[in-house]
Amino acid sequence: MAAPVPHRSTTLRESHWTPKRHGLITALCEETVARTPVIRSLTHYSNGILDFAVLRADRAPLSSLLTESGDDAQNESLAGSRLLLCAQDLGAVLRPLKTGELMRTVLAGTRAGLWGGRARPGEFLAAVTDVPEGVPDMDEAMNGLVTRIRTEVHGLPDELLGGDAQAKAHLQSGEATGGPHVDFGTAAAPDTVYEQRLRDLWRTHVNTTDLQYAGYYRDWTLVCVGDVFDSQELGPRFMDVSVRTRRTAYRDLSRGLRGHLIRLKDALDLIAPPPGSGASVERLVLDVQEGAVYVHWTSPRAFLLGVTLDQRQVGNAERRLAGLARTTGGLTVPPPS
Repeated sequence: MAAPVPHRSTTLRESHWTPKRHGLITALCEETVARTPVIRSLTHYSNGILDFAVLRADRAPLSSLLTESGDDAQNESLAGSRLLLCAQDLGAVLRPLKTGELMRTVLAGTRAGLWGGRARPGEFLAAVTDVPEGVPDMDEAMNGLVTRIRTEVHGLPDELLGGDAQAKAHLQSGEATGGPHVDFGTAAAPDTVYEQRLRDLWRTHVNTTDLQYAGYYRDWTLVCVGDVFDSQELGPRFMDVSVRTRRTAYRDLSRGLRGHLIRLKDALDLIAPPPGSGASVERLVLDVQEGAVYVHWTSPRAFLLGVTLDQRQVGNAERRLAGLARTTGGLTVPPPS
């Protein structure tokens, strides 16, 4: 059997790049691009300034019309730079919840995807895929890359980006005792059967182990929200931020997503300019040091926002939310009475 042909890449370095400061990190980035075909390019920033970009040689370069200068590195890094700015703003929104810094941001669209994460304060990496369905492989590769940079270059601990693959998910055994606290918003249909279907779904998906909060929105208006924040098991997680404050903060985040979403969609459009009205976003992950916030769209008009407060369960909680989103998206909404 013939040996696999390595994927060729090109590294574009900015004038301040030096082997001493950036050499080992650049080599790790080049290695990651070489073994991850879905990654189109990978960029590295220090304090918001581009240091270098690794581009896959088999991809056509982004149009030089993106900037007046026609600089290949700056053009290729533009989507990542916009993601960095969005991540900074979203990190500031999440910081008062005292679940730590925003470590990882994942944006998946129908035609392209973006990954952004910080190796340590002031050091940010971004990756781009222009392969449909390429985000999971890019996400796994970038989580591993940042972990290697932290542990092998900086001597810092692993922060479990994306969660602990060995963590056991919540095993459903019927409805949890008492079930989650569930409320209905103004977008909920005034139909008893429909509300009971939603209540049952929240009871079988929201739990104290992985997915601890989920809210369902249609046309940016709340349909249903439920959480287990009142559970005694989670009590130690609310010593600094009360249950009421956290519930309010996640509702505020849901309402404030629209402005961030416009900027994120613009970044996706730079990667794979679509026909018509622009990119369609499918999911957004905001991975903080103690858990994560997820947004999954079931249609252009509806989404679910989920939360875990346990970093080990970040992967399991998103899978739980994805199942809830699929089932919720399949429900028939009763017509207005």
